Amino acid sequence: MKDIEYSGEHLIFENGDLCLVDGADRVTQQVVTGLKILKGDWYLDYRKGIDYITGLKAYPKILKAEIKNAIMEVLGVDLVKDYSFKRVGDVYKVEATVLVDNQEYYLNEEYKL
Repeated sequence: MKDIEYSGEHLIFENGDLCLVDGADRVTQQVVTGLKILKGDWYLDYRKGIDYITGLKAYPKILKAEIKNAIMEVLGVDLVKDYSFKRVGDVYKVEATVLVDNQEYYLNEEYKL
């Protein structure tokens, strides 16, 4: 059987087995997942998540702090060196430089909520 490697947007398969990601891919995946959880959406803990809708209009400083906290909660992230958040229409853009095990990772993600 031929070894098949597929690396799409989110999944990596080797020999038909789903592989776990590590390093920059893991950090990016976990940060993006954390940033996409809306306040009150996670059934295991309604306090988790980010209040993009109300926060952007009424409390932009609190919203930026929530975004930074969501990044810092990712396992292995030692420091958020720099980050920015902006909304363009209905697209949210987050850019961050994080330090993981003495290596810098640059994250540039955009998504629609």
